[in-house]
Amino acid sequence: MLDKSKIKILVCCHKPSELPQDEIFLPIHVGAAISSVDLGIQRDDQLNGESCDNISDKNKSFCELTAIYWAWKNIKKLYPDLEYIGLNHYRRFFAFDESRITGSGIPKNVANITNYKINEQKLSAWLSAGSVVATPKAFLKTSVASGYEHAHNSSDLRIVHNIVKDKYPEFLNAFNEVFLGCNFFYDCNMCIMPWNEFEAYCEWLFGILLEAEKQIDTSNYDSYQKRIFGFLSERLWTVWVMHKHYALKNLNYYVYTEQPNKIDDGFVARLKFRKMRLKDDFAFYLSKVRGSKQERYWVVP
Repeated sequence: MLDKSKIKILVCCHKPSELPQDEIFLPIHVGAAISSVDLGIQRDDQLNGESCDNISDKNKSFCELTAIYWAWKNIKKLYPDLEYIGLNHYRRFFAFDESRITGSGIPKNVANITNYKINEQKLSAWLSAGSVVATPKAFLKTSVASGYEHAHNSSDLRIVHNIVKDKYPEFLNAFNEVFLGCNFFYDCNMCIMPWNEFEAYCEWLFGILLEAEKQIDTSNYDSYQKRIFGFLSERLWTVWVMHKHYALKNLNYYVYTEQPNKIDDGFVARLKFRKMRLKDDFAFYLSKVRGSKQERYWVVP
């Protein structure tokens, strides 16, 4: 059975919220250093009430990564026996006993959030078998690179490519395969994984993003685009997963809202979804960048 003294799942919070009542969770106030509100929970800029190694003041551009950084640098000082660590959001939690074919999120009424429970038996079995828990594939109609460049800034992605090429060349094949050879990524930065893997991932991830921060000028970005490193990290998490060849257990996640919309996940809806996926996957297969063309993709004429 799951030993709760050896696992913590961070719950990223940026404002007051009802939360599940389970000791496995560690609610953490992200962006606490730039917030005027005291949420009365663990802050991402302190350890035992004192200042600590953190990037809390970067929360507007690093999003939930400020919690991940805090945990990487500090959580073992609070929980030295920790063997597993995870991350959820204050209104997004892994669905252990429900699934949805036609999308990742399962709407739930926020009034029920305190009743949320993990399935300890399932989680214990998956972790004991060496699996990493992650979200389902978030599908696109284009490559991951094209999708990112349509929604954000193309030059930023090329900067990140160059950093990976220079600092972590062993990841270059996986980087190209994810960004140019795939039309999906694992979103939300949600996961549950062994501590040693988490530690290595953070070393790699922040080695890329903190260098990218030095090279990318976001002064003219609006508040949405300034969340750049949160957006990039979702794609880079997928690169890491592919390179490491993890055995994934992909779980849908509950999305708690005041007025949850009812979803249609019946036979007809599933059929339409499958048809759409086949159409999009086939179109992507015909158009995707392959082989030696992948590296040339990143060179601006």
